[in-house]
Amino acid sequence: MRKADQAFSYIETLIVIAIMLIMIHMMSYHTFDYESADVEEVNNELLAVITYYQTLAMSTNQSITLEFLPGNNAVNIYSPKLGIKTKYMLRNGYIYTSNKTSALEVRFSGEGINHGTTVTYFVNDKRFNLVLQLVKGRVRIEEG
Repeated sequence: MRKADQAFSYIETLIVIAIMLIMIHMMSYHTFDYESADVEEVNNELLAVITYYQTLAMSTNQSITLEFLPGNNAVNIYSPKLGIKTKYMLRNGYIYTSNKTSALEVRFSGEGINHGTTVTYFVNDKRFNLVLQLVKGRVRIEEG
């Protein structure tokens, strides 16, 4: 057997390169949707913040108020007895202005939530409804 018979032929090399190019080309079409991921992250953070303060209010038997200001990008959170006065900023979003002309307040306490409501807000120009239910203080986000 000669040494020339042991090497790849020109045709075999071209076939391998063509297969590699096809694989690289197919993988390039799977792009990551950063905008959807950002919206999902903001919604998950908002749910986590609300759930945290709701749980804190129930465990300490103290009231914690969440204030949604129409046209603003922040949710004010405060409790004088627990010394809480902070804000949660809606990244790339804002509270919808037609919710109310004044601030919409939701108060969590040891007994649950003071009233059920829906707060409409936008993140990256997508509309969402934050639904706070009176029964057991359930919280969910609906796209709409």
